[in-house]
Amino acid sequence: MLGEIKVLLQEPLTAAMLTPTETVVLWGLHHPYWLIAIAISLIILLQLSISLAGQLLRRFLKWLSRSPFSLGRWLLTKTTTGETSQEQQVATILQRLNNLQEEQAALLAELKKQLPNQE
Repeated sequence: MLGEIKVLLQEPLTAAMLTPTETVVLWGLHHPYWLIAIAISLIILLQLSISLAGQLLRRFLKWLSRSPFSLGRWLLTKTTTGETSQEQQVATILQRLNNLQEEQAALLAELKKQLPNQE
């Protein structure tokens, strides 16, 4: 059998008629150590890719199960923060108005003192 394979590989016309699968099989028969190394490498890569896909799926499902709670917490903080900031803005505006009113009263009192003196 190996003699026949050598004859097949030596004849260019016959080698051109081989399918890619036949070529790979013949190469594997002539390089068994490389074939074993490649097979082991492919098994390791397959195992790593399956493990990675499993981890990604697990993380996605965990994120998906937590997302309603995260969304609720985010909405709760946004609504309470919005009310708190509005209340703070209203309090700041009222404080500024009080300060301006007090300053206006002080200026009016000073103006009243100045007016009788000019007459």
